[in-house]
Amino acid sequence: MRRFRTIRNIILTLSLAMVLLGTGCDMRLGSWAQSRYERTTNQQRLLSAGSTLDVETSFGSVTITGADVTECDVMATITASAPTEEEAQELAEQTTIEMVTLGDTLRVRADKPTTRGNRSVGVSYQIVVPRQTNVECRSSYGHVELAGIEGDVSGRTSSGSVRAEEIRGSANLGSSYGSITLDGFSEGDLTLKTSSGKITISDAAFGSCDAGTSYGSVTARSMEGDSIKLRSSSGSIELVEATAETMDLSTSYGRVEARQIRVRDLRAHSGSGSVEIDCAEGCPPELTAQIKSSYGSVVFAAPPEFAGQVHLATNYGSVRTDRPITIRGELSKKKIDGAIGDGAGSLHIETSSGSVTLR
Repeated sequence: MRRFRTIRNIILTLSLAMVLLGTGCDMRLGSWAQSRYERTTNQQRLLSAGSTLDVETSFGSVTITGADVTECDVMATITASAPTEEEAQELAEQTTIEMVTLGDTLRVRADKPTTRGNRSVGVSYQIVVPRQTNVECRSSYGHVELAGIEGDVSGRTSSGSVRAEEIRGSANLGSSYGSITLDGFSEGDLTLKTSSGKITISDAAFGSCDAGTSYGSVTARSMEGDSIKLRSSSGSIELVEATAETMDLSTSYGRVEARQIRVRDLRAHSGSGSVEIDCAEGCPPELTAQIKSSYGSVVFAAPPEFAGQVHLATNYGSVRTDRPITIRGELSKKKIDGAIGDGAGSLHIETSSGSVTLR
C-alpha cells in the first residue's frame, strides 16, 4: 500500500507542475516575475435541438450548461503569460475563437499565436447550449463541468476533475489525473474512468454502468440499471441502495462494501481488504453470488428468502452462519458446504485469511 501511495503522490506532483507550467500561472523557470494578461470574448451561434457541440482546449477549463435557449452562447476567457505585460497582452489579443458549423456539429476552437520559452496562452470556456444537445469536450489541463444536458455527453481531461449533473442520455467521462463526480443521470449507459482520482456517482438510472479508477475510491449511491461494474486498483468500493441484474465490485487494495442492494448475479472481490455485503428485502431468493477476499474478513447478509447451495471457506480464520444450513460432509471450523432450503440460488464465499460470516 505504501508503495502505491508513493507512486500516486509522485504522479500527482508531476501533474500539478505540468499544469502550472502549461497555464503560465505567474511562474517561469529561473524567475518569479512572470506577467499575465486576461481578456474575455463572447459569441453566439444558432444551434438546433439534437445537434452536437465539439469543444477542445489545451490549457483551461470547460463548463457547458443546457438551458431553454435556441443559441449556443460561448464566453471564452483568454489568459496569456509572458515576461512582460505588453507581450502578454499582445499574445492574448492575437488569440481568436473560431466557431465553425460542420453538418450538425458546431466546432469551437481557439486560434492561438505560436509561443516560445516561458510564454503561454490558455483558454477557458463557459458555454450555454439548448438542452437537447450532444456534447463532446476535451481539455488537456483543466477541469470539465457539464449540467442540464439532454443528449449524449463525452467529457475528458488529461489533468483535472470532471463533474456532470442532471444528464439525460449516455455519458462517457474520463480524466488521467483527477476525480469524476456524477449526480443525477438517466436513460443511457455510463462509462467513467480515471487513472488517479476518486469516482462518486449518485441518483443514476442507466442501462450499464462501468466505473473504474487506478488510484482512488469508488462510491455509488441510489443506482438502478441492468448492470453495475465498479473497480479500483487501489481504493475502496462502496455501493448503497442499488438495483441491477448483475453487479461486479472489485478492488486490489481496499475494502468492498455494498448495502441495501437487489441483484440476481453478484461478484465481489478484494485483493487486500474486507468485504461486507447486505442484501435488501426484495433481492431475488435465487441469487447467485461469488464473494472473495485474499486478506480480510467477509460478512454476507443474504436475501431473507434465499434458498440454494452454500459454500463458506477460509484458510486462516473461522466460518460461522446465522442461517440454518443442511451440511454435506464433515463439519469444520474452516469450511461449510451445504444448502439452505430447496432453491436455485448459490453462495460461494471465501477468504484466504480472515473470518467468514453468513447472516
